[in-house]
Amino acid sequence: MAESARSTVQSVTRAFEILEIMSSGSDDMGISHIAEQSSLPLPTIHRILRTLVVNGYVYQTPGRRYALGARLIPLSRNAGGALGASLRPRLAAIAKQTHESVSVAMLDREFARYIAHVPSDQSMRMFAQVGNQIDLHATGVGKAMMSLLPDAEIRDLLHRTGMHAVTSETITNIETMMVEIEHVRRRGYAMDVEEHELGVNCVAVPIHGPLLLAMSVSGPQPRMTRKTIEQLVPILVAAADEISAELRHVES
Repeated sequence: MAESARSTVQSVTRAFEILEIMSSGSDDMGISHIAEQSSLPLPTIHRILRTLVVNGYVYQTPGRRYALGARLIPLSRNAGGALGASLRPRLAAIAKQTHESVSVAMLDREFARYIAHVPSDQSMRMFAQVGNQIDLHATGVGKAMMSLLPDAEIRDLLHRTGMHAVTSETITNIETMMVEIEHVRRRGYAMDVEEHELGVNCVAVPIHGPLLLAMSVSGPQPRMTRKTIEQLVPILVAAADEISAELRHVES
């Protein structure tokens, strides 16, 4: 451990600490707020923030507060792409077993972003473009990921996104969604019943771990019945548990 500490660059470690503190909040932050959550002195925080601003990873708001910058977005996408590529063989096995399309999405700020997808082998199937950004409130993966967040954070997120109607079946009321999220937590899986695309049903489970991820199986409504979904849930949960264990092992 001592050798590991000696081989690190302290300023880089401190910069990542500040970025992680900022990413844990839902709004911009003042230097004093960052200082409260770190062990760093104010001059050090100010110097690191100035460097991050110059490089586009943080920006300063008119109120002399700080928020994460746009240059972090492609980094998160590339990281998600690498993870998605590593998960694809597992998704292919599930698609072969279920004969339906399988996807994994990760939380990307206020949306879900597909990082891996394997389509069904059937002619009538659902496609998800890797890299596409989708609404949290209108998708199974979005509901599954939100179920891992505190209620206050979910409400704040939904207020910011607006909960527009993607289809006539989309939930557009925050209180209704909070009830739905509680159902997801209790039963361990989320459903999207024509809420993102008419004629398509989806079942999704959260992947517990250092990242906010969810895995889903989607297909045409005539095939994705309640009975089918009940049969798919154990398959998804087992795969999600395996992925979760692997991610925690890598993190440690």
